Amino acid sequence: MYPQPQPIEPERSWIGRHLAAVISIAALAALVAFLAAILYWVFTAMGNSDPARLAFETASASPVVIGRLGTPLKKGLLVSGRIEVAGAAGSAELSIPISGPKGEGALYLAARKAAGLWQLDLLQFGPKDSEERFDLLPKKAPPPQLREQ
Repeated sequence: MYPQPQPIEPERSWIGRHLAAVISIAALAALVAFLAAILYWVFTAMGNSDPARLAFETASASPVVIGRLGTPLKKGLLVSGRIEVAGAAGSAELSIPISGPKGEGALYLAARKAAGLWQLDLLQFGPKDSEERFDLLPKKAPPPQLREQ
């Protein structure tokens, strides 16, 4: 008897030969994309929050910021800090990168929420590569005092 001929296997493609590596790389890329999407969402949510919008609107009307950066102003993506809200109360401390045609800088803010409304307690502008800080909130008048007669 003659031996049975072995069937000829077609040559596998490069992907077929390296299937485990391809799947591993695809899974890693999907994980990185997922984490990047979460980070993007977090930074975007902080940048679009009520205290960040209030600070950006106030800075956009400031002659100091307009003089240093020009117009139009743009808000950067990497907003950092913290926001804590519990119902109608809350607090926020944020650093918001901003830029204009003349340069870049950052807004630094501290805000609090009471009775459902946000109020800026501190808003400063710092030009990039500088330790200078410019207060952007109007100076508060001293509290009224009772005069003796």
